[in-house]
Amino acid sequence: MELVRNAYDADATECGIELINAMRPGGSIIVTDDGDGMTDAQLTSDFLLIGSSEKPSFPFTERKNRRRVGEKGLGRLAALRLGRRVKVTTRARVSADVQHELYIDWDELDSAHAVEDVPLELREVAPHDRLGTRIEIHDLRVGLSDVDVERLSRSLMLLTGPFQSESTFKILWNVTAFGNEDLASSVTQEHLQWAEFHLSGKLGSDGSRSAELRDHKANLIASATASELRVAAVGDRRKRPPADADQLFTSAPAAQFDLWMFNLNPKNSVALRDSMQPTSAIKRWLSDVGGVHLYHHGLRVQPYGDPGDDWLNINVRRAVLSEFRPYTNNSVGCLIVSDPENRLQPKTDRSGFVHNAAFGELREFAVSAVEWASQRRRQIRERERQVQRTRTKAQSADAEAEFTRARKDMEEQLADGQGRLGGDIDREAVQRVLATSQRLVDQRLREIQDLHGELLLYRALATVGTSTAVFAHEAQQPAVRIVQEARTVDRRLRQDISASTVDGRYKPSLNSIMDSAHTLQIFAQLPLNLLIRKKRDLKDVDIDEVCLSTLKLFHNFFSDRGIHVTHDLGCQGLHVRTYEAAVESIIANLLVNSVHALTRPDGGEERRVHLATQSFFEEEALWIRLTVDDSGPGIQAPLEEIWVPGYTTRDGGTGLGLTIVRDSVGDMGGRQKASRNGPLGGARLSIELPVSTRPATMDSNGGQGE
Repeated sequence: MELVRNAYDADATECGIELINAMRPGGSIIVTDDGDGMTDAQLTSDFLLIGSSEKPSFPFTERKNRRRVGEKGLGRLAALRLGRRVKVTTRARVSADVQHELYIDWDELDSAHAVEDVPLELREVAPHDRLGTRIEIHDLRVGLSDVDVERLSRSLMLLTGPFQSESTFKILWNVTAFGNEDLASSVTQEHLQWAEFHLSGKLGSDGSRSAELRDHKANLIASATASELRVAAVGDRRKRPPADADQLFTSAPAAQFDLWMFNLNPKNSVALRDSMQPTSAIKRWLSDVGGVHLYHHGLRVQPYGDPGDDWLNINVRRAVLSEFRPYTNNSVGCLIVSDPENRLQPKTDRSGFVHNAAFGELREFAVSAVEWASQRRRQIRERERQVQRTRTKAQSADAEAEFTRARKDMEEQLADGQGRLGGDIDREAVQRVLATSQRLVDQRLREIQDLHGELLLYRALATVGTSTAVFAHEAQQPAVRIVQEARTVDRRLRQDISASTVDGRYKPSLNSIMDSAHTLQIFAQLPLNLLIRKKRDLKDVDIDEVCLSTLKLFHNFFSDRGIHVTHDLGCQGLHVRTYEAAVESIIANLLVNSVHALTRPDGGEERRVHLATQSFFEEEALWIRLTVDDSGPGIQAPLEEIWVPGYTTRDGGTGLGLTIVRDSVGDMGGRQKASRNGPLGGARLSIELPVSTRPATMDSNGGQGE
């Protein structure tokens, strides 16, 4: 690869790689190019001197104005040492009437007392080759393994393609030696046509940013402005996008970002295209080129996109919430950078770029585009789920009604026939019963299939919940011991030194320890409290009582963070037919959402939360409205998006809290609303639930039962 890059620096249009029996010791590697070639002075003064290179002094080539990719002049010598004998043939453009041949025998040099004792054999011959350089490395010390060849193949494939539509530098190789006849075809874009989504983004040299998401037919799904991308950026979402967000990216060079996302379920291609995608071939292809690659001045920069180098952390983010987030096994992309001012600075070891402001902005641009696209995909899927859920329920209701009518008709005929059908059997009635029953069964199966995805989601949440409960149970005793030990230390200190010294010097720290331990106890009690069996019984739940008990659970948590909580509960005696644990979960998630908003860097100095309930009538039905207001920065995201699974405004968040609220409220026949800014200046989240019309009864434990 070093020799290939040297060919690029020599303004070559083609570079050839030949492997001759290179899979075992004694084989050969030949690299040829049609570049500018070298004069005898360049051969002896630059090419063979360790650390010597004219590239730092002349960063751009003369003819094609390419940004030189080599800096230290070390790589080529390491390449030449792969074999015991080397022949270099070169014909320079500036002296095309002569051709030079250089021979190196490394064994002679290794055995010599001093390097200068072995004269280099440099010949001047009549020109008989094309312009450029040919380097032959013979008698390889170690043969190339299959893994070596695979890595080399991948590097060659990606060095200039397959994402750039045009390249002034082409790499050729002998297919048989590489053992992969499909290597050449894999450099093309033939597999990209099977992508389900295509994300494209542009970063201007003036800091302007935009992105588009298209489907497999290239139809535009959504487009993003600079402010929307900034809101989506993980790591910067805790800051409110300023009014001049378009001009914040002033250090990064201009870039084009493309990411193709695949659905590797073969059935999906049939549903989308009425044709079967070559899933196995796509998987193999993605195993070679998957990930996001960075191209700078026309060439791919390592290690970005190499196996194991997830420089955009897309795999990490997928681990937090897998749904609709790309990762290196199901997506491939490129960030093509135009950098005429050389804002990106190579590291001294040439393994990527220095993480300066330009590189940081470039990376953040790509990350924000991926996050934005993932959010759009979740929104699309969530809308589809809601529509499908409504449609399925309506179809099931129709099927059940039709089956009931058919069964009733059949029962009437049986009654007239005294329990059996007479000789004039009404076959149409029988067939109608059978058909409607089958339709009802089919609709129930569709409902089950629609619920399967949600089942997996809540099964994962259940696993988190049970794990949390185990940790909470185990944390109870250590928290109690901390309090006891703090009190013991306080007592013993008072025995050994004066009370005034204890109160002035040690008491604040001891109080802090005990307060923290009490907070741990409260957090340990919270999940255990939610898992109390009777809270998962269906009954008439007093919303105000649950509000008070939940606020009590969170009291120390709020106090530790300087959050002042008030409440105005006006629904005493009103009940909702549901589960107490479900109501607790709703209130807890709404409160936690406010806490996260208030503890952000832009959360403000005054931290206030207000919880209120009130009743109202709608079409003669009585409803309860529960509202949580805070004094935070408000909601910057689209209001409908905050309820979508996976959307989060904080690093490490799952984006499931408000989704749980939405689904729980929906199960109760209620609805949820959000306002960007409420009376306290921050967000307002409210839920509305229908009041139970059942008369309250007392269960055996004194509570309200079924």
